[in-house]
Amino acid sequence: MNLRLKRRRFGQLAIASAATTVLSNLAAKKTVAQTQLVIYGVRLTPASSSITEDLVDEKAANKTPGMILQSLDLTTGQESLSTEIAEQAVQNQQDATETASKAFIIKKQSERITGFTALSDGTFVVAALASTRKGDLNRFIVFSPDSKKSATKGLKAKKIKKNNTIESLLAIQQDQLLGIVSLTQGQPPFELGLIDSKSGQVDSRSDLPNLPPFNRYSNLAQSSDGNIYGTSIDPGGNPILVQFDLTNKSPITGRGRVINLVELRFNGRPLSNDLACLAFSPSNQLFALADPNLEGSNSLFSVDLQTGQMQFLRKFAVDKIAFSKV
Repeated sequence: MNLRLKRRRFGQLAIASAATTVLSNLAAKKTVAQTQLVIYGVRLTPASSSITEDLVDEKAANKTPGMILQSLDLTTGQESLSTEIAEQAVQNQQDATETASKAFIIKKQSERITGFTALSDGTFVVAALASTRKGDLNRFIVFSPDSKKSATKGLKAKKIKKNNTIESLLAIQQDQLLGIVSLTQGQPPFELGLIDSKSGQVDSRSDLPNLPPFNRYSNLAQSSDGNIYGTSIDPGGNPILVQFDLTNKSPITGRGRVINLVELRFNGRPLSNDLACLAFSPSNQLFALADPNLEGSNSLFSVDLQTGQMQFLRKFAVDKIAFSKV
């Protein structure tokens, strides 16, 4: 009998074994802590994802898209919740929205989920972007996985300039929302800003880190020790893991710093396209949502903070991920 394995088959078995080990370790942690390890994901409803840019205008600022909330038990691999969150009229319709007509309109998907984070009371906040004939419009959806606890609330972004887009969202101390804002329709340059989850107001701050003007930044996530991470892509195109240090400010500029950490890698090679999202579990394991092989659907990966190596865990067809804080 030929007991030798072909190289490709051996690699597949090795990957499967490693993924099983990761999930087994997570299960062991659950047994010790006696808590369920659940990760949540959001995606647009089919109706909202089918809306194209040429069909909507600035009125889209006054309502949020329909979404689907899913949950995945990482210890069992079971998707245990799938809840539709209906379109909502925003509560601050009276607030003005800056718009600028676009020179060219194409039939591309209008709606996009750009951020997903959890507040300390168990509610979630989603940032959603509508690309329209009158520019790009940012809205927020605040909701609870348990609809009996609180009603879903929609807000449009206030004090955000025309065609600026919110590209990532993270709840930090006292439920402040830290966001990465593109100044040119999802492209560099980017800046950090603070967002009020009750009013939708977006404010820049003179003490937040300056972001290099030619890099793309996204995927904010915070570890249990308070460190804030994200990704940066330079003009060369390879994502690296970065840390946003908001505490140790420069004595010259008074601003925090951006620290480049490690290149993200998958299957022994540098990642060639950006992630969809990063999220830390309560036990400080970093997870990534990505589609590194351009299959058209996202998957869940564990990430080694020291080496940047990503390990495939399973398919998870959502747009963004987050862990609850309760």
